[in-house]
Amino acid sequence: MKKTKNAGSPLWFWIGTLTLALIVFISSASIISFVERYSTISEWPIRGMLAVEIPLILFGVYCVRKGKGDMYSLKDDMLPVLIISLLLGLLRLAPLGSPMPFLVFVLFHLIVGAVPVLLFVHLPLYLFHRRALRKMGVANIPKNKRNRKIIELQCSYNEAFNLCVLALNSIGARILEKDESLGIIKAETMRSLIEAIKKGSWGEIITIDLCEVNDRVRIEVRSKCRSQSQIFDYGINYENVKKIADFLKSKTS
Repeated sequence: MKKTKNAGSPLWFWIGTLTLALIVFISSASIISFVERYSTISEWPIRGMLAVEIPLILFGVYCVRKGKGDMYSLKDDMLPVLIISLLLGLLRLAPLGSPMPFLVFVLFHLIVGAVPVLLFVHLPLYLFHRRALRKMGVANIPKNKRNRKIIELQCSYNEAFNLCVLALNSIGARILEKDESLGIIKAETMRSLIEAIKKGSWGEIITIDLCEVNDRVRIEVRSKCRSQSQIFDYGINYENVKKIADFLKSKTS
């Protein structure tokens, strides 16, 4: 009997991630403290620190490996937590009341300003974004592939162009520009405040490029957020290109 691929366990994965994050925090804070207190590395109480940290590191790695599956990514899920833990540890860089060199002063206040934003704004939004992508089954697909689809239709060029316009209308997009001779259609979606809160996006720009390839029409659909400052799209761009591709396939099948 063929074994199914492990889908991973969120409990094990996050126990391991948070254990390793704790180690990163303790290590960075301890090293800063050692630099301030001891004149040479040989004087640092390294053996005592390693005796505590190595078992925890091994335990954390074990938990992450046990919990990691198709729906979890070391790079996308674990790395932000470790970075924030490192920044929190570096807050021990210097006491607030003591005099500091200018570069240390700048670095310290950058960290002090960045950590709350990362911890209370960026990380929760990021985790909601990843949760939405997991529900769609596209969490580990790169963004440039996730928000772009290429399909080929067995029909005339004129018919394909008109179908693309209908597909955009079907998802409520407004046509901004279309040129059949160049094979370009550009549209945008607009949302009210309530819709934007539900969807997690104020709107998207959708671009469709068409070209004839032998007896087929090659269509490339791309979707991106209207706001350049929006980092997370909660899968709405993937939904746009999927709906358009499904519409085109259904009309020519």
